[in-house]
Amino acid sequence: MLFRSEIIVVAVTTKEHRLSLLSPTADRAYGGGSGPSYLEFLIDTLKPHVDAAWRTKRGRESTAMIGASMGGLFSFFAAWSRADVFSRAACLSASFWWADRKMMHVAQEMCPVLRPWLYIDSGAALSHFEQDANLRDGFQHTRAMCKSLVSSCYEPGVNLLSLAYAGFQHDASAWAARLAIPLQLLFPRR
Repeated sequence: MLFRSEIIVVAVTTKEHRLSLLSPTADRAYGGGSGPSYLEFLIDTLKPHVDAAWRTKRGRESTAMIGASMGGLFSFFAAWSRADVFSRAACLSASFWWADRKMMHVAQEMCPVLRPWLYIDSGAALSHFEQDANLRDGFQHTRAMCKSLVSSCYEPGVNLLSLAYAGFQHDASAWAARLAIPLQLLFPRR
């Protein structure tokens, strides 16, 4: 008999203290930097609770992180620093600009022994001359992060997939419109 696996999605709101909780390090202008403590809470408190409450596949190959904007930055940080827990991460419009691109520097300096599979995307302005940051959606930072990953230890199409969506802004409706793509890629049907 063949059993079909379902995906369990655990969504945690970070409406309050979002910048602090989701930032892996402090930023000179915005502060923050509580990401490591928040990641510890997710791994040591929330994940064991979920594993106890539902029939889960507990290994790293069955555990992923997904987020948008600061959540995308945090998802990268979580998978990069705790690849023993998260084998995959999807980073939608990730705030890779945070703290003078600190995570890009981290990616260039070292490659984790366990490399998480990464999906990284962003919107992109329809014009190269666009000045509105929300319309540009951090496209240049996303490209720079992908270049950093490829220069250190990642191979596009193997353990890194990066997409750009022309005309998509930095907002929840843009992320909702494309969320199905990374969800299918994180856990493809076998």
